[in-house]
Amino acid sequence: MYLRRLELQGFKAFAQKTALEFIPDAGARKGLTAIVGPNGSGKSNIADAIRWVMGEQSMKLLRGKRSEDVIFSGTDKKPRAGFAEVRMTLVNDDRPDIDLPEIVIARRLYRDGQSEYEVNRKQVRLTDVVLLLAQAGVGQRTYSVIGQGMVDAILSASPTERKEFFDEASGIRPFQLKRQASIAKLEATKENLRQAELLLREIGPRLSSLERQAKRLQQRGGIETELRELERVYFGGIWHGLRTGLHLAKSRVSAADSEREARAKDTARLEVDLTALEKATPPSEGFREIRKTLDALAEERTGLRERQLRIEASKEVAQARAEKSWSPLSLSKIIESVEIVRKLHDAIWKAVASEAPDLVAVRKAVEEARTANVDLISKLQRPAPEASKEKPVDSEMEREILVLAREMATIQEKVSDAERRLDEWNRGEETKRTEIFTLQHKLTAVRNDAAQAERKASEAAVEMARLETRRDGFLQDFRANAPHLEADIEAIADAAGAIPQESAPEALGPKLSRLRSQLEWIGGIDPEILKEYEDTKKRFEGLATQSDDLKQAMTSLDTIISELDTTIKERTETSFRLLDREFGQYFKKLFGGGEARLIEIAPEPEIDLEGNIVADVAPDAGPAGIDIQATPPGKRLRSIALLSGGERALTSIALICAIMATNPSPFVVLDEVDAALDESNSRKYADILNTLADRTQFVVITHNRATIQQAHVLYGVTMGQDGVSQLLSVKLDDVVKET
Repeated sequence: MYLRRLELQGFKAFAQKTALEFIPDAGARKGLTAIVGPNGSGKSNIADAIRWVMGEQSMKLLRGKRSEDVIFSGTDKKPRAGFAEVRMTLVNDDRPDIDLPEIVIARRLYRDGQSEYEVNRKQVRLTDVVLLLAQAGVGQRTYSVIGQGMVDAILSASPTERKEFFDEASGIRPFQLKRQASIAKLEATKENLRQAELLLREIGPRLSSLERQAKRLQQRGGIETELRELERVYFGGIWHGLRTGLHLAKSRVSAADSEREARAKDTARLEVDLTALEKATPPSEGFREIRKTLDALAEERTGLRERQLRIEASKEVAQARAEKSWSPLSLSKIIESVEIVRKLHDAIWKAVASEAPDLVAVRKAVEEARTANVDLISKLQRPAPEASKEKPVDSEMEREILVLAREMATIQEKVSDAERRLDEWNRGEETKRTEIFTLQHKLTAVRNDAAQAERKASEAAVEMARLETRRDGFLQDFRANAPHLEADIEAIADAAGAIPQESAPEALGPKLSRLRSQLEWIGGIDPEILKEYEDTKKRFEGLATQSDDLKQAMTSLDTIISELDTTIKERTETSFRLLDREFGQYFKKLFGGGEARLIEIAPEPEIDLEGNIVADVAPDAGPAGIDIQATPPGKRLRSIALLSGGERALTSIALICAIMATNPSPFVVLDEVDAALDESNSRKYADILNTLADRTQFVVITHNRATIQQAHVLYGVTMGQDGVSQLLSVKLDDVVKET
């Protein structure tokens, strides 16, 4: 790695953008670049710029008082700059610890105090820049940039400050930074672990309480699930039974209604048939015919009565001649004929007397006819006292009797015909009465069946109403006790249609009561408890995991710190031995003899004002500081405080050269370190730099001719009339060729 380019803009006297190219020497040599110029030209600002871009925060080292002092303040001819920017380019050809071919570090400061850091055009923090440079072996306060004041400051520093300088110079600074970062992480981890364990102790009891409630809630959930399933079966079974019973009741009502309607139709039909039958042949028609017949017989009877009167009149005549013509035989015939007529009248009366109250008149007429006939017969049978002495009736009387007999025969025929008709009418009426009786019997039976159907329909309707009432009550109970059963009750009932007998509603009642009692015993638990439990458990487990991770991190950090301590100790011891040896050699080379060495100062226990030990020294504690002993040739001095100014300068240069030889830095900036050397020592110093330039790139700000002669690139810095530093570069190889 080497310094390839440095760009300045607005930094101190470099108002305009200025670039310095640091070209390596031929071959593998890193080379030496010399920057020369008169006093006050601003050449030391280049060293300040390199120190500033590497993150230097001390304004004392930057030769200023305030941070904005690094920004070009302006002159009479040049306005001040709004910001200062320095950009440094490092070529990482060997890439020992950083896998980047080129590293461009930039720092920018504005007048409002805002500061920016960049690495390869990406904004970073100051810490990132410091760590990156430490990994590259370049330090902001080490020998990478050594000014005039630092030469004597190394010797004037306290043993502790000197140790810090040597630590960074020996290459253990990155390990120390890592150790400090690890210790900081360890302390932060311990604090995080303390906080985590504090939270665990705080959350633990709450988690236990939530866990118990969550278990009860889960138990309640299990019971509720079982209860819900049983309620589905229970209510589904009840609803299925009610639905089935209601369906059967509706079927019975429908059947009863159908039967009632059928019986009503049968009743209506029979009543129509009966009415039609009763109206088919009215009884009065037959009665009228018989009345006509009887009226005719009455008329004939009247005629017979008239004839009887005539006969009686004739009898008077005949009585006068009785002695001459009386015939008992003829009289008996007449009496017989009259008796026949009487019997016929009696038969007719018997046939029609019982039919209806309308026959009263007929009956009366018949009675009158009967009475008349009886009288006639009595008169005819009554023998005359003189009959036996009378003579038989003459032929004319006999003719009358014969005529009467014929008429009586005619009447007999008519009576027979009337009797026949009466018999037919009686048979027809009997048939009708039989049919009417049959219809009335059927009508009575149908009416009884209709009443029975009406009763069944009423009973079925009552049963259906009772089931509907039970259904409505069940629905209210279902909605009140099982609101969580969101499924349709019909679907539940369908699913419960094939439940086994042991799962019938009657068998599930006790189990439902037991589950509900268990729910009451568990009590109501906020469902959010489960979420709170899960969140708390997750947080507790996260903290527990975090605690375990922190403990592992602490173990890992302890291991890292221990390994770093071992590495630092080993490298410090190794570097110290090499540095002590190289310091003695370079001291002899510069002084032409003498002796110089580095001495480690052991740490001492911490003691309070009263002389008591507050903190003892750790067994593995390193040296507390480093002391320097130098004895120039021909002298017996030990303390560096007794050295002259020239001797101190040579001793500091010997120490710096020893450091660069022990742990070469990618580049070193030397700002007028050789200012106090005479010409002879300047040549020695220049020869040493030329030797070290094989492994270290040097940027030397100097007035010394011997040092300038060893440079392969020369930059000249001048101050213009406008108060701005200007840069002029010359490649010395070309100058040598030209001369």
